[in-house]
This record gives sequence, C-alpha cells and structure tokens, in this order.
Amino acid sequence: MPNITVKPDCKNAPKKALLRDFISAFAHADIDGVLSPMSDDIVWNLVGDSVIEGKDNVRALLEAMKGVGTSDLVIESIITHGREAAVNGVIRSNSGQAHAFCDVVQFTSASSMKIKTMTSYSIALDDE
Repeated sequence: MPNITVKPDCKNAPKKALLRDFISAFAHADIDGVLSPMSDDIVWNLVGDSVIEGKDNVRALLEAMKGVGTSDLVIESIITHGREAAVNGVIRSNSGQAHAFCDVVQFTSASSMKIKTMTSYSIALDDE
C-alpha cells in the first residue's frame, strides 16, 4: 500500500475531494477508481509522449502500467475554478524513482464531476 500525503484541505470542496481520490486511485493501481470520474470520450494528453482518447484506451494503458507500483504519493496542491482544475505533487515508484507531476483537468461543465480532458506533465527527479 502506498503512503499517501495530501496537503490541501478538501473539506467543503467536492471537486477537490474528487481529484484527491482520483489521483490516489492512480497510486493504488485502482483502474476503476481512475476511470470512474472520466467521461466516456476522455482525452488524456501525456505531454511529450502520447494522447490517449476514450475510456477503453485509457483502461488499456492503465492495465499495462499496473505492475509499476507506487510507494509514496504527496499531493502538494489542488486548485479548482469552474470547469478547470489542477493537481500537483510527487509520486515515487516501488523502485524508488520519483516524478514531480501536474495534472490539468477540464470537466465537462462547471457543475459536472466528469473529467473531459486531462493534460499530464511529469518530470523525473534525481534520486535523493
């Protein structure tokens, strides 16, 4: 089980809580938990790598990544405004490799809890 630290206060902020749980699902390799808040026509841009379109393709990618494993996740901040949001932090794999990340999401509408697009930035950090 990964060690998860969430610094932002998500009380009384449903979208922040959703994003906290969404990113935590990645760390737990909980594919259904990752897919649940995504719209069926999700577009996930992995900057510098690829663009994944549709839930079925996201599921296939997550299945392929499932063996990596996460030891630690630190969520530094979650910012939401209207139909846009961002989450940033650091995630460390079981092998010890750490990545700083930022996920910028757009919901289907300002009142929706479904993610329409996500742009993910990831930078490998030197071993500490």
